[in-house]
Amino acid sequence: MKLSKLIKKINKENAPPGGWHYRKNKDGFMGSENRIMDKPEANKQYALTGGPGDKCISNGNSWKESEVNEEKN
Repeated sequence: MKLSKLIKKINKENAPPGGWHYRKNKDGFMGSENRIMDKPEANKQYALTGGPGDKCISNGNSWKESEVNEEKN
């Protein structure tokens, strides 16, 4: 099997339910405008992956936008 066909097959088998989505802002960058300057901070939790519309790194959100804030009851 050619590599290009294998890549298409793997992408098809592992695609999220809504398919792959890419967001670009007005400058052509993925995610928020400040994402390039944005960096993760020590001792904080971030959502790396999530579903469509979730605030997470894989959806193009910044580290600050993807921070997980859990309230303890």
